[in-house]
Amino acid sequence: MKKVTFLVVMLAFLANVAMAQNKERVNAYNYNKNAQAYIQTAEQLMVQNRTDKAAKEMNNAKIMLERAKTSIDLAANHDETKNDAKTWHYYAVIYLKIATYPEFASLDAEALEKTADALRKVIELDETYFKQNGGEIFTYIQSVTTNYFNQGAVAYETGDYVKAIDCYINAYETMAMIGQKDNEALMVAAQIAVMASEYNRAIELCTTLLNDGYETPQVYQYMAIAQGSLENNDAMVEYLQKGRERFPEDESLINEQINAYLKLKREAEIIDQIREMAEKNTTNSVYYFILGTIYGNPESELYNVEEALSCYNKVIEINPNDENAYINIAGIYIDRSNALKHEADELPLNETKKYDEMMAQIDEVRKQALPYVEKAHELLPQDEAIKQILKSLYVNLKMMDKAKALEGAE
Repeated sequence: MKKVTFLVVMLAFLANVAMAQNKERVNAYNYNKNAQAYIQTAEQLMVQNRTDKAAKEMNNAKIMLERAKTSIDLAANHDETKNDAKTWHYYAVIYLKIATYPEFASLDAEALEKTADALRKVIELDETYFKQNGGEIFTYIQSVTTNYFNQGAVAYETGDYVKAIDCYINAYETMAMIGQKDNEALMVAAQIAVMASEYNRAIELCTTLLNDGYETPQVYQYMAIAQGSLENNDAMVEYLQKGRERFPEDESLINEQINAYLKLKREAEIIDQIREMAEKNTTNSVYYFILGTIYGNPESELYNVEEALSCYNKVIEINPNDENAYINIAGIYIDRSNALKHEADELPLNETKKYDEMMAQIDEVRKQALPYVEKAHELLPQDEAIKQILKSLYVNLKMMDKAKALEGAE
């Protein structure tokens, strides 16, 4: 009889424990319901501009939510209820409210992450329960995703790029719970990762996107930038080629390929494409400037001074105020005059006639440089280096009045 009595007592005890934990879950439900009522009242008061009373209602809601949180935490950590989908359903509802309203943020700094984890548990623990409550769960998942997007935007605006990346990844992973892949969230994360020089993360994100079958020019562009920045040049070229094959007319990829090949000093492989872009974009001088830079580089196998001058003059046709084009043209002429001067100085002393002829030739080259230096000075009057070059030209060309006037302007 004693054994039977003991068994009955134990069963009663276990039943009471289970009931106690169910009671905590019910308490959590009721406290959350009360909190929601206070929130609705506060929102109505805010519409009426009764901000002080609205704040009091939100404070009441916070008190209710804190009690709801305490109860649901107990239920979520007890063996009798922690494997019940309903527990985590209530848990998600309460923590989502904490995460959504700034007034409740102090209750738990990780409320949004805990909400996402709770929703994941609902899906994993009980498929039948999830199907029965699928519409409501889906709404909560969308709310969590929206919150992650909002947090990501705030983090980005404040310069916390690492947090912003994490938020957009979390948004993607939250939607993935229900089999939906928010690739736009990953695209934003990849873009920020490139901006923040988080190149390994950018590669991981772009790899996920490509594995998801999400192909856009930007995916290939960000992948190429990240690979190139890590000096993975073969991979950079590979992704650029794949991207160009997939999106042959996309200018962002074309520009990235141009930059990559210039970096690798493979100008000859890309020169025709740059010229094609220059001829296509008749109002954009950048491509002619790139051509001028390539042709004007003595270390390039395509070095051609006349082509460089032609391209820089094309830049000036398109944009008459491009100071860099004037500076580079002037630099070509000045380099040529300096080379001739060095050659003249190396002549034997008895070669006076040849020396005089060369000096006259040097003056002609200096005269060619002069209008470009003058225009550069006009566009950049505070640039001391340009001012000194201009003064030197005036002196060498015996234009002393202009040299003095320039000195007077200093």
